[in-house]
Parts: sequence; C-alpha cells; structure tokens
Amino acid sequence: MPVNLVHSWLHRVEAGWDPISGKYAAKYAERAWNIYNNEKLVERLASLVNGLDGKRVLDVGGGPGQYSVLFARRGARVVWHDISRQYERIARTRSMAAGVEIEFSLGYLEAARKFGPNSFDLVFSRVSWWYCRSDRSFAGLLYSLVKPGGLGYVECDTPAYSKPGGLRKLQYYLNEYFWWKIGHPLPPHGRIAELIHGYPVSYMELDYSSELQDVVLFIKNKLK
Repeated sequence: MPVNLVHSWLHRVEAGWDPISGKYAAKYAERAWNIYNNEKLVERLASLVNGLDGKRVLDVGGGPGQYSVLFARRGARVVWHDISRQYERIARTRSMAAGVEIEFSLGYLEAARKFGPNSFDLVFSRVSWWYCRSDRSFAGLLYSLVKPGGLGYVECDTPAYSKPGGLRKLQYYLNEYFWWKIGHPLPPHGRIAELIHGYPVSYMELDYSSELQDVVLFIKNKLK
C-alpha cells in the first residue's frame, strides 16, 4: 500500500491537519508576494487562452495566493486549491485587499478530482507537483481537468535543486527508477513532459533553460 496514501488517511485536512505552520506560511508569503508573482507569465498565459476575462482557472497548490489574485484581476473565475489553512487565510486576506473574488478549496492535490473533467480553461500548477502521491496519476488528473483546447501550465523544481543526500537520496532513487514515492521527492528532469505527452495535446512548450527547474506548457486537443 502506498506510503503517501496511508499518510493522507492518518492526516485528514477536514479534521484540521495542516502541514504548514503559521510562522512558515507568513515568511513564505512575504517572499511569494514580493518575488514569486510573475505578471509577465500571467500575461503570456492569458494570451494563449484569448484573454482571461470570464475564463475558469484552477490554481492547484495555490499557496499564499499571489497568482490566484493576478488571474482574478484579469477577470478570471479562479479556484484556489491547497492543503493549508494557513495559506488559505493569507490568500483570503490578500484577495479581499485586492478587491477580487476567489473560490477557495482545501484538500490534498488529488482532491481536485472533485471538480470533474474538462472543468477549466487553465490549470496552473507552480512548485506544487512533488506533493502529489503519484507522478503518473497526477499527470492524468491535471490533464483531465483542462477543457479541450484549454491550457495547462506546470512549473516544478528538479532533483538538481534539492541535491538530496542520505535517506533522501534513497527516496529520489526509488522514485526515479521504480516510480515509488515515499515523501515528496522532486520528479526527475523530463518526467512531467514525458507523462503529459502521453495524452493528446495540440501544442507543448518546454523550458529547460535551468537544470534546477522544468517548465511544461501544453494545450489539450480539442474534441473532434
């Protein structure tokens, strides 16, 4: 039985479990809102879906909400989904300060399945992929959530960023060569693109300019 699945049974979000402390959430949020809020990226994604006004966007692993707010400011109907109530509190406060409405959803990444297939014009996953229970099944979930002709965006650090040693090195080895996820090892370079490419896509763009990060952008095939 997968270790991470057992962990999720024992640590229930609906029972109040939160992996993020208030102190860490506040510290990370400060960096996120001042540094990790790339308006040029949002503009580029908006251009690929013919503008965000009225479009439905899922910010999966939305953290302190800096991208959710940027999407909402452009008129998108945004769903913020994350496991942390600490981040939800910060994201709610920031969205109210910005004067935008965002729908908030708490749960493990896999809980986004509740939204149903073909639900979003844009599914946005930034630095959250490695928290999934299975790289293979999560790729399928993200793809399924995108509407035909819609856009998916994944940004994820690679093992080169983490430079694991000791027991963590074993975690990474098991994930890379046997696809066993124990904890949250970063996916091997190229894995995300390989998995997404196994589904019908009309366009895929990869940014491997840094060995520390994989960026994958794809457009889902339209229905025939």
